[in-house]
Amino acid sequence: MNLETRLPDSLWEAVRSNYEKRNFTGAVLDAFYFLSELLRNKSGIEGDGQSLIGQALGGAAPKIKLNRLRTESEQNIQKGMEQVLRGLYQGIRNPRSHDKIADKEEDAQALLIFLGYLVKQIDQAKAQFSRSDFVRRVLDPDFVPQERYSELLIADIPPRARLDVFLDLYQEIEHWKPEHMSIFLKVLFAHLDENEIRQVCEVLTEDLKVSEDEATLRAVLASFPPELWPRIGEVSRIRSENKLIRAIREGRFDKNSNRCRGGALGTWSTVIFSVMTLKAETIDVIARKLCAGSIEERRYVLKYLFSQMRELSETIPKNIVTALCSRLKAGDAEIYAELEFAPPWLEDTWPKDLKAAYVNFSEAVPTIDFDEDIPF
Repeated sequence: MNLETRLPDSLWEAVRSNYEKRNFTGAVLDAFYFLSELLRNKSGIEGDGQSLIGQALGGAAPKIKLNRLRTESEQNIQKGMEQVLRGLYQGIRNPRSHDKIADKEEDAQALLIFLGYLVKQIDQAKAQFSRSDFVRRVLDPDFVPQERYSELLIADIPPRARLDVFLDLYQEIEHWKPEHMSIFLKVLFAHLDENEIRQVCEVLTEDLKVSEDEATLRAVLASFPPELWPRIGEVSRIRSENKLIRAIREGRFDKNSNRCRGGALGTWSTVIFSVMTLKAETIDVIARKLCAGSIEERRYVLKYLFSQMRELSETIPKNIVTALCSRLKAGDAEIYAELEFAPPWLEDTWPKDLKAAYVNFSEAVPTIDFDEDIPF
């Protein structure tokens, strides 16, 4: 008998080595290992033997449905398959796992062909959990941005499928709503183990290493917990942070229209200020913008970045002190107001020259702002 033609291709590959070596008992055990893994993958349930079979195929709402379970016959098929598998594991697999049994070739062939039939039935069965359906539920416009709602959703994911669900979701990143995904991912990552988190970081590393799409970087910054950032590959982090710095350099804010007129991506940099690799470079570009001749450039910093700068440095960097002193001496009322009402660093930590410039501040006579629209 040509056994290869009688078995599903995947099952034959699993048993081939031992079978061709005429280790027929080993081939039978290989088939049971393959069947167990198929049950786990299909149901998303861990475990083995009787427990795995019962959870995967048993109960009123089995994880693996062999049919629609609407008629008595369909329900009997489901129950019967569960009982057959329980018997096979107890009467065929377990003795071969624990005792010295040497199967003859014809006996092994009979068992493998029957196990092949069972593999086909289970492989064609419908799993109760559908990853594609779940992704639609997360991307649903009516998704409720609450941790409790996310917990309830994630409870439906079989443990073995959680990483795969993330990977499926990541393929839809262009459809993410950050205000939804930031909550969902925070809860999901709390349920992933260390190895799964590492794989998430590997996915981000590979994507950010080559991606030219600003929307992808923005979605990552807005949706992923910031503590994940240092675990992304250094090349990808530096490349991404350089994009943010370039955006900050181009940033402008129009106070009249209350619009960001450039550097929108850079406004997301504050999310990772505390864990950035290029902190010094970010501080430098901010200092330069504070000294810029364009009021829109200075307002960009004050609007989006300045209040979070303590995340970049616990003490005031020298170049920031120089920039602030320069603007205060120039009578910049907006810089003065920012230091008066919402300074990133407490006043008692300021160096003497900044304190002196602040105390001796005198507002400059307003001039026409040629950066803004003239109302005539």
